Amino acid sequence: MPGHYSNQRRFSAAIVASPVARAQELEKLVAECGCLLRHFGEECDFLLIARHSETEADRGDWSDIAGYLNANDAEALIWSDLEGLDDAYAALPTERCHFLVDTADWQAVAILTGVSKQARAGKLHDLSRDHELVTLHQISGELADFARTLARIAEQDASSSAVVRDKPVSFRPAPQGLFDGFSKAHARTNSSVAGRIRAIIKQRRLRERYFDAALFADPGWDILLDLYAAQEEGSQVSVSSLCIAASVPPTTALRWISNMTQAGMLVRVQDPEDARRVFIELSPTTKERLDSYFEAVSEMQTTPI
Repeated sequence: MPGHYSNQRRFSAAIVASPVARAQELEKLVAECGCLLRHFGEECDFLLIARHSETEADRGDWSDIAGYLNANDAEALIWSDLEGLDDAYAALPTERCHFLVDTADWQAVAILTGVSKQARAGKLHDLSRDHELVTLHQISGELADFARTLARIAEQDASSSAVVRDKPVSFRPAPQGLFDGFSKAHARTNSSVAGRIRAIIKQRRLRERYFDAALFADPGWDILLDLYAAQEEGSQVSVSSLCIAASVPPTTALRWISNMTQAGMLVRVQDPEDARRVFIELSPTTKERLDSYFEAVSEMQTTPI
C-alpha cells in the first residue's frame, strides 16, 4: 500500500527526471514514502533529480536548481553516474544534497521518510519520562512500516535489475562530529613524499586481491592519502576521481567527502579554467597533520598502510 509509512509530518517532493519512465519510477518511490507530489517550481521539502549524462540537460539547469533549493529551503536527492557527478557537485549547495551515484532507489527511503533527519536530530535522547513508552511504541511502529517500505522497493529493484552496485551494508557511514576542530584556512605547503604515499596506496589496494575489500573499507584515510599525494605532486583532484580513490561505493565516498569538507578537513577549490567545476584539496591544517604523522612514522622506521 503506497504511503504506508506513517511519519508524523507528511513531506512533499517534486521530480526533475528523464526519460518519462524514470520519472514514473520516482513518482512511485515518492508515493511509497508517503510524500505529497508537487510540481517543480512549487514549494516542497525534497527535489528528486535523475540525470545520467550531461547531454540530457544544459549545465545552466544546475544553477536554476541550486537557486530553487536555496529559495525553498529544500533538500535534493540526485541520482547520477560518475560522468555527470562533477557538474552537479560544483553547481549545487552540497549541504542540501544527497548524491546517489549508480545507486538503487530504496536507499533514498530513509531520507524521504524523515528517518535520517530524526536520527541526526537525536530525538531519541529528548524523550520525556511521561511520554517515553508512548513515543517508543510509536517509533517502533514507524520503524516497522519503514522496513516494510524498504522491502517493497527492494523487491521492485530486484525485478528490474539483477545488480545493485552500491551496497551500504559492508561500509561504515561517515560519522557526524568525528572531524571537528579542524581549521578552514587555504594555504598549501609542499614536500617530496608523493612516491612513498602512492606506494602505500598501492599496498592498500593489493590487500583486496586476497581479501574482501569491505573488510578493509577505510574511506576517510584513503581520501586523505590520495589528496596528500596529489598535492605533493602538484596535481588537482576532481570529486569523481576522489570517489574512485576512496575505494568504496561512490555514494558512500560522497558522504565522507561532504562531512570532511564541512568539518574543515577538506576544501573546495574552483577550477580557474572552468567556473562550473571544483576540485577537492586538503585544508592546510590537515596537510600539516599528515606531514607530522608521516614524519613521526619515519622516525619509527616502519611503513604505514
